[in-house]
Amino acid sequence: MNKITIIAVLFVFFGFISFSSPQDATAQRSQTITLAGYKQKPPVRTSGSGIATVTLHGDTLQVEGEFEELTGPFSGAYIMVSLRRGEGGNQLYKLKVNANDQKTGGELKASENTFELSEAAKELLNNGQLYLNICSFEHQKGELRGDITL
Repeated sequence: MNKITIIAVLFVFFGFISFSSPQDATAQRSQTITLAGYKQKPPVRTSGSGIATVTLHGDTLQVEGEFEELTGPFSGAYIMVSLRRGEGGNQLYKLKVNANDQKTGGELKASENTFELSEAAKELLNNGQLYLNICSFEHQKGELRGDITL
């Protein structure tokens, strides 16, 4: 065999090995989510906005981020379950928020918002049925929303 044939065979062999080797099942996945009123169902008129990063490592989900300028004082933040994508749903986890002095904004720290997911919660996550919901006293069902699509 000439050198070119040997190199081609080695290239194909190593390419096959790299694509056929098993992937790390606990690989980390991360998503940056925009939190906005227009994502609520029905949409909410608000000057509020936010951004959050959701990270999955194995069975552990972490949320960190910030939001500001809610139309009224902050009343709660949650990871919610929606049975139909884009619709409202039920609370799965309550998020810990460090609110600002006016209570119209706040920060979510990953160290305070870490959750071990059950098999059912992992299935909901994989099916795109989870979302973040920031509520104010003006909008009790949610003022800012961001879908989790890890």
